[in-house]
Amino acid sequence: MSQANNLLKNTIIYAVGNFGSKVFSFALLPVFSFFLTKAQLGIYDLLITTLNLSLPIISLQISDAVYRWLLDYKHNSKEQSKIIKQALIILISSLFISQILIYIISYFYKFPYRDLYSLLILFSCLLPFAQQIVRGMGYNKLYSVSGVINSCLILFISIFFLFTNFVEDKVEGIFIALILANAITFIFIFIFIRINKKVILHEPVDFKFQLSLLKYSLPLIFNAISWWVINASSRFIILEFMQIEDNGIYAVSTRLPALLTIINSVFMLAWQDMIIADQKKENPFFTELFNKYFIFVICISLICLSASPFIVYYLFDNKFYEAWKYVPFLFMGAAFSSISAFVGAAYLKAKETKGVLITSIIAAVINILISVGLIKYIGLYAPAIGTFVSFVVMLIIRIIDTRKMLVIKINLVQTIGLSLITILFTFILIYSQSKTVSAILTSLSLMLFIYLNYDLLKNLINKITLRIR
Repeated sequence: MSQANNLLKNTIIYAVGNFGSKVFSFALLPVFSFFLTKAQLGIYDLLITTLNLSLPIISLQISDAVYRWLLDYKHNSKEQSKIIKQALIILISSLFISQILIYIISYFYKFPYRDLYSLLILFSCLLPFAQQIVRGMGYNKLYSVSGVINSCLILFISIFFLFTNFVEDKVEGIFIALILANAITFIFIFIFIRINKKVILHEPVDFKFQLSLLKYSLPLIFNAISWWVINASSRFIILEFMQIEDNGIYAVSTRLPALLTIINSVFMLAWQDMIIADQKKENPFFTELFNKYFIFVICISLICLSASPFIVYYLFDNKFYEAWKYVPFLFMGAAFSSISAFVGAAYLKAKETKGVLITSIIAAVINILISVGLIKYIGLYAPAIGTFVSFVVMLIIRIIDTRKMLVIKINLVQTIGLSLITILFTFILIYSQSKTVSAILTSLSLMLFIYLNYDLLKNLINKITLRIR
């Protein structure tokens, strides 16, 4: 099987398991906007944002290390057992400490939904750990099935609590839905592959090996929270300089770029599998793939940002309509974040995750400086622009830094040209604030997408047609 076909096959498998949860997380927010006030939505978003910050720190991103090491020992059950047990010890120890800290913090500060938050952290760490074990052992279809189960559970349980009076506090109901969905999915994986059978309990604790796992995983903590720091930390900056209602508006605008992160997160799983398994530093296919991926992601971003007034108008309650004005910069930020992740996979291949840490810190600092420095003058545009600029800087640094690990020949004319077109469309849309202009730009974006991705779309349609026959 060719590299392109193999990549497509794995992308489809991962898409089945991941699209659901990603789409539902995007689709449920408009539903939430009808059940929650601006303040409630702002509080909910703040709690979820804090949770997304906490998870990488508490889990120590040890699941990523498990996945990376299991790939090297796919057919060695003894080594697999060692990897899982040593990583599990690290995770359980960290979870134990985190639970104690949560209750200590709640003693001094008001902590809404403390017990639910605590349970959600527990199962939100255990589930990815189990999923990465499955993925590292090559059970991609099982990984996909677990994602489908989790997605369906989140959808149906959330709807149940929102449309009934079983729980009076709707925010509490949403938290319970997330906990139940993660817990049930974890139990399913645990039973299916019998994780307890994969771990030899009498095997001694190997601190040296645990240290090697942590050396790999710890730099990935900041990479995992880079989107939080670069994008979601803006919530706290907004709260400092503006109002909680403004945070609710910005929460809506940041959810829309999830359309791009859905595509990226699924593709990245298959891309990581491929690049880690490939032993060569220079592969012509990777250059071709990067340039096509850049075109695809930027074009999708262009379509979405051009149509943002219509997307917000039809998906959200009218009280959140102004959120569209900040969406274009966030879509551009999401696009460059996706491309940065593509290049950043080279760090995982070489087990040089320090590069991930350094580039993420630089981008986060740039975002915070722009947000804090401009928010008094341009309001919510400041964190949106900060997000975009920070990811552009991250991409440039990663391209330069990873040349010694992965050789990719970039089409500069194409890259710079598309970037300038995207920026131009953004300023035209924001300056005009017209739905007519939005419709024109969306049409132009669609035509550009079809023109630049014609071969890709043609090949994809042909493959689908052949499979159907």
